[in-house]
Amino acid sequence: MSAGLYALGRRAIASHSPLASSIALRIIEREGNAIDAAVAVSLLLNALEPGWSGLGGGGFALVYSEDAGFRALDYRETAPLRVRPEEYRGEDDLSLGYRAVATPGTLSGLWTLHQELGEMRWSRIIEAVMEYMRRCQVSRLWNTCMKANLDKSLDKLRICPESRATFLRDGGIYPEGSEITFPRLLEILRNVRDDVNYFYEGEFADELDKVFSSNNGFLSSVDLSRYNPVWRRPIICELDLGGRELRLAAMPPPGSGVLVVEALKILTRMRLDAKSYYPRLARLLLHIIDERCSLICDPSFNNVNIEKLLSDDHVEQALRLIEEGRITYHPVRDSGGTSQVSIADAKSRTYVSLTETIECFMGSGVTVHGVLLNDEMHDFTPQGGHPNSISPSKRPASSMSPLMILDEEGAPLIIIGASGGMRIISSMIQVLSNHLLRGVDPLSSILEGRIHVRSDKVVLEDLIDDVASGTLSSAGLKLGKVREVSMHPGTDIYFGAVQAIFRNDDLFLAISDPRKQPGAAAR
Repeated sequence: MSAGLYALGRRAIASHSPLASSIALRIIEREGNAIDAAVAVSLLLNALEPGWSGLGGGGFALVYSEDAGFRALDYRETAPLRVRPEEYRGEDDLSLGYRAVATPGTLSGLWTLHQELGEMRWSRIIEAVMEYMRRCQVSRLWNTCMKANLDKSLDKLRICPESRATFLRDGGIYPEGSEITFPRLLEILRNVRDDVNYFYEGEFADELDKVFSSNNGFLSSVDLSRYNPVWRRPIICELDLGGRELRLAAMPPPGSGVLVVEALKILTRMRLDAKSYYPRLARLLLHIIDERCSLICDPSFNNVNIEKLLSDDHVEQALRLIEEGRITYHPVRDSGGTSQVSIADAKSRTYVSLTETIECFMGSGVTVHGVLLNDEMHDFTPQGGHPNSISPSKRPASSMSPLMILDEEGAPLIIIGASGGMRIISSMIQVLSNHLLRGVDPLSSILEGRIHVRSDKVVLEDLIDDVASGTLSSAGLKLGKVREVSMHPGTDIYFGAVQAIFRNDDLFLAISDPRKQPGAAAR
């Protein structure tokens, strides 16, 4: 079994970087809490695993402490003020180059999170991170995804001179285990040791402004100076799962946590026998992806009626549509980005589910002063008049769904989240269904084979056996296969990577999905 797949202790971390998890654990053991550890992991991933998240992106943080309860911070990217939606004419405009970039929120989000809830000095976290970022080894994961040209990563990076110089060796791929350095990124960190003004209002903002002006991009220093994270009210829902009355907390829109909760509510009303499970699950996912594509958006621009989505009437109506096979299909644009970090710290009694992204793998391919920038415009709906259509300062809809579950006594039971585009939603639904409704143990819940839906097809991971696929075919569902990147026998990174922590008596069991790169750590 893969090293880093699981770990048990009073402090537990699950991420897709074993080194980042180990360093974050030391942060907690020195004088920090789960917030400080989450900041450290997020910053370290810029260099240790640069393809999925970083300072050039954005994210969501769901936090729980016994003193403050649940808090939800939205530091999702925003569309530039001078964006011109009519100039996006195709997929490449939304996902490649300078016009694909939205205003990055990660650094501002981490700073806000730390200033309100952290314990260790910000400067000490930065210094600890820098120590490990001076020389990095290229991981098997990053090397494999680059060799696969995941999300056209090589094509993107070769267009931008700084990206080519930063992430490629003589125009080619860095070998696994080779040394790679990020001197300009380290300079950014040195300049934000005291606060983040250098990034949002100082020299970095000025440099970005010049680069985008000369390349006909929409982003400017004004966007950076006006960027602010938003504290949102978490979605709180009590639900009987497996005979236990549990309390769920999820990230509200523009995240998709409400859809994960809705799916669990629907599943509790289904008859989940072996013969009908996968057909019912597939139709449920088709329904949920339909709502993701139709309803989720920035609540500052369009209302998302959370109460209606979670109401008994809506759940019953959805169940009828699923049972009758009356489903709307959507052409889904797949991407391979996003990082998830889940942390539990029993000593400080703080718990974090942090999901961050630069959208597609290797983002837009544009790098400015060592910062790889997102292609978050790709998450907007290009057509006008849609709840998720492009508008200045608007945050695009996201599939990111950090979630926590408390037990009957109000103690944290599960801290969970996932990476992988819309497969975040389907992977979390399946893991939670496996464990809470089907009685599967935590590790097997994550290792079990998965399905996902694309347009009108159900795509199957290799671990899905012939009996299960036969029930899908017999139910009249179209089947497909996906082979994106395999990091662990029988699994595929396409089907999402779940990072989860399950309480085990007085300890916490961290489980890190081997579909990406297992990085569970605990003591």
